[in-house]
Amino acid sequence: MAQGDSRTLRMVLTQTYVPVPGTTDQVVLVSGAGSVLDLAEALHDIFEAVTGTFRFV
Repeated sequence: MAQGDSRTLRMVLTQTYVPVPGTTDQVVLVSGAGSVLDLAEALHDIFEAVTGTFRFV
């Protein structure tokens, strides 16, 4: 697809893998995405803050 093609969607994507306590082969995948590329840095900061609060209860 050519740049600017109406079928193209550019996204900001962050994926964080959190190890499951008590296991050696399991993780939880926490994903965040946004479509405002001008805010990519801010979105990464927000996603990092959110995943930083992730807890197993």
